[in-house]
Amino acid sequence: MIQQVNLYKPEFRPSQQHMTAARVAMLAVVLLVLVLVAGGWFHYRAAGLEQSLQAERAGNEQIQQSIERMSSDIEGRRPDPQLELAVARVTDTLSRRQRLLERVERLANNRSDGFAAPMAALARQVPQDLWLTGLTLQQDQVSLQGRTRTGSLVPVYLERLGEEPAFTGQVFGRFELTRSDDHPWIEFRVATRRDQEAGR
Repeated sequence: MIQQVNLYKPEFRPSQQHMTAARVAMLAVVLLVLVLVAGGWFHYRAAGLEQSLQAERAGNEQIQQSIERMSSDIEGRRPDPQLELAVARVTDTLSRRQRLLERVERLANNRSDGFAAPMAALARQVPQDLWLTGLTLQQDQVSLQGRTRTGSLVPVYLERLGEEPAFTGQVFGRFELTRSDDHPWIEFRVATRRDQEAGR
């Protein structure tokens, strides 16, 4: 004979709990508090982002204003006419000096002329800021004309020429320096003769 025995006691059986109105209200309050806290936090973050955006816009406006000011300054700067004239004069002077040096070099390279060595020495020893504007070469005399910014460069030039073999035995018997009020240059004129000619 088969007999069934129920081993479950009533206290072990799962009980069904029903939601009461008080629990539903409490849950709704908790959810409402969570929504309010989340909304406040998002509002705070949005306000911070808005401030950052306004600061970025202000910075961009300042940069744009700086660019506009610099652009207007650059457009407002025009070359000084006096400066342009000075540059043109210096360029012309350099061009004339270059042509003179080329002429002297061509004459120095012409070995059929007996003045090749003195002319090469004249071209080789010219210091900066001193320009030759004319010269005369004879067998017993050399005359130089030129201009310079500084009068002390003329003796320097003559000392350098005295070290050249082409001018050995020659002395400078004539030396003139003049300055005009019309231009800042110092005009000079020098002449050299051999010792036996200068002693007369």
